[in-house]
Amino acid sequence: MRISSGISTLFGLIVAFGALILGFILEDGHLNSLFLLSPFIIVFGGTAGAVIISYGFADTTQALKALFRSFSPKNQPDPEKLISKIGNMADVCRAEGLLKLQSMLNDPELGSENYLMLKEGMILVTDVKNMENLREVLEADIRSYVAKKQMEIDVFEGAGGFSPTLGIIGTVMGLVQVLSNMSDAEQLTAAIAVAFIATLYGVVFANVLYLPAANHLKNDLKRQKIYREMIIDGMCLLASGETSRNITNKLSLYYHAFPGGEKKYKAGIEN
Repeated sequence: MRISSGISTLFGLIVAFGALILGFILEDGHLNSLFLLSPFIIVFGGTAGAVIISYGFADTTQALKALFRSFSPKNQPDPEKLISKIGNMADVCRAEGLLKLQSMLNDPELGSENYLMLKEGMILVTDVKNMENLREVLEADIRSYVAKKQMEIDVFEGAGGFSPTLGIIGTVMGLVQVLSNMSDAEQLTAAIAVAFIATLYGVVFANVLYLPAANHLKNDLKRQKIYREMIIDGMCLLASGETSRNITNKLSLYYHAFPGGEKKYKAGIEN
């Protein structure tokens, strides 16, 4: 049974924060001392501001949307369904010719993000006679897509770099306030502990939220790139007149890159 990326992420967050909190409690720490509003505002708000200054509001918003979309099952690449679609197209084209692809462009699924490049490939197959030109245009599409996704990843990597620094700034601000009022030793000790919470927030947010989010998007990008390479090979095979069986066998080699792909790979090449 395949576990969705959303459930995996939620489980990881519970394990990460749970381990930190449990370790703190085992050392006789008081849980309420970890949750303070002012350090949170300094670190989280300061990081958000630094990210917006660096990447702009539009790119920052786009990165957040991309992160949430990446957890949706409907946005995950489905290589099995893709191979089936291209195989069906191959059967139709061998029977009625490549121009028959034009009547298949009305498929509503081709409007989704996962199939837009397939739709582009179908149009090109009927217009471009040179296979090298077909591949060149679709590879340019992949390069553009990767560049766009890399900018989204950069936003979270930037946040992962800013957060610890903002934590240190918050700690310094707290220490400045502490040193300005040193009359009560007991209050001084408590205030120093509070000041260092900002550093804790900065490091934790960076290493449990921002950098893992960037890595999640990187992993998603790798599979999306391979998925689009499948489309290129599939459309080139279709345009060259390959049978649906040969297309299925050859595209099944890509299954290794996807969760649970080993069984599908074996079934595909033995088809």
